[in-house]
Amino acid sequence: MAVQGARRVGTLAILTAVTIIVGSVAQSALQPELASAYKSQLYRLAVLFMVLASVGLAALQRSKLVYPRVLLDLGLLFEITGAFALGITENAIPWLVDRPVRGASLIAIWISVCSLTIPNKPWKSFTAALISAGMVPAAHLLSAHLLGYPPLPWNRLAAFTLSAVFMSGWTFILSTRMYRMETELSRARELGNYRLENLLGKGGMGEVWRARHRLLRRDAAVKVVSPDAISTLGGREANDIRQRFEKEAQAIASLRSPHTVALYDFGVSDEGGLYYVMELLDGLDLDNLVRRYGAQPAGRVISLIRQACDSLDEANDLGLVHRDIKPSNLFVCRLGKHVDFVKVLDFGLVKAALNPGQTQLSLEGITTGTPAFMAPEQGLGEPNVDARADIYGLGCVAYFLLTGELVFEERTPMATALAHIQKPPAPPSQRSELEIPASLERVVMACLEKNRENRPQGAAELARLLDECTDVAPWTRAEAARWWETHLPAATAAILHPTSAREARM
Repeated sequence: MAVQGARRVGTLAILTAVTIIVGSVAQSALQPELASAYKSQLYRLAVLFMVLASVGLAALQRSKLVYPRVLLDLGLLFEITGAFALGITENAIPWLVDRPVRGASLIAIWISVCSLTIPNKPWKSFTAALISAGMVPAAHLLSAHLLGYPPLPWNRLAAFTLSAVFMSGWTFILSTRMYRMETELSRARELGNYRLENLLGKGGMGEVWRARHRLLRRDAAVKVVSPDAISTLGGREANDIRQRFEKEAQAIASLRSPHTVALYDFGVSDEGGLYYVMELLDGLDLDNLVRRYGAQPAGRVISLIRQACDSLDEANDLGLVHRDIKPSNLFVCRLGKHVDFVKVLDFGLVKAALNPGQTQLSLEGITTGTPAFMAPEQGLGEPNVDARADIYGLGCVAYFLLTGELVFEERTPMATALAHIQKPPAPPSQRSELEIPASLERVVMACLEKNRENRPQGAAELARLLDECTDVAPWTRAEAARWWETHLPAATAAILHPTSAREARM
């Protein structure tokens, strides 16, 4: 939508410049009695400003030096300043104060043209139109003062302004309808080689779409940070968003484990939005698994956590720390003939542990992690968070899978973070009706140690400890297949975990 709108702004600017030049020449030839007005320095300055502003805006659109969304806002500024310049040209000669005012100001026509040409948020369009209507009396009074002729009585000036005011009112209705139409059409847009089809989730700063590759006919999930969200931030915050998003894409692309969500593409849209393309998963995240189907058998918990260890072990070897391990970031899916296949998602808070001097990318008011699954060192804001924070997160996830409850149930996120720092957790066997083998409980409680030195020191060690839980009945492929056939048969539509769009807020 923004790209097409920016092109229309460029076209409007060119046509405005041509119309002003041709109109001025034609008026001089057809109405020589108005020659004094055309010789006025004020008139010439207004015409020159309109031409230069039009050419400058058109050049800016062609050069693509600014994002299309920013150009649309500049288009509204062009509408306001253009209205004032038109008002100056209309008032370059004295009005006959003893005759009634008939007709409408050119500014009313200018407002209608701009409202139909420049797509923007309705409140912005209406505000620009209202200010433009105010240029009718402002330009008249300024011209009368500078050129030394008596201004129109207030009633006649109000009558002359009325048409522009009415048009600004209509602008709100027109722009609202047009904006909705443009938004609906933009949902069928393309990003790179992918055509966006269905909106899967939406958050404060981003969206997740189901998409399809135009040539390969391959389905994918596209995570987008909208240009509107970026443009509302300050320069530093917008730059942090871009760096965080790019860092997440690079982190995922560097991993080859089949248990890490695959990244297909990354880029910047024509509108200035950031996006990356990842595999579309058929299944549900562990948060929804527990909330829909309750606590899970110990054997299945070991299987799920063990697979997540495979992804994190590779990440640890590359010096990467996820830092936001939680049930909604672990997705269990159907992959080919495999079921109960775990994918680790959303490396948005990933940290390069091999480069401890690297500046942490964080935004004002956004916690680097989720309190209910946050390691004590993260809650304390320690700078040297390492892979053992992910082990703590996996312990919290395993606890949630076994009991259906969080490790600490507190009223506020701050209280939850403090509990992880200070309070000892109750063993999961005390909070579950299902039998939890002692060996597995020992592993989970080891992961939840406050002192990271007492936890398993990495994903590989945690995987070994889980393999040693020989008193746990294994979760077999046959059991997994029966569960999926019962609860999520193959005909079920692919479900992307619902927090994906929220995580796009970074």
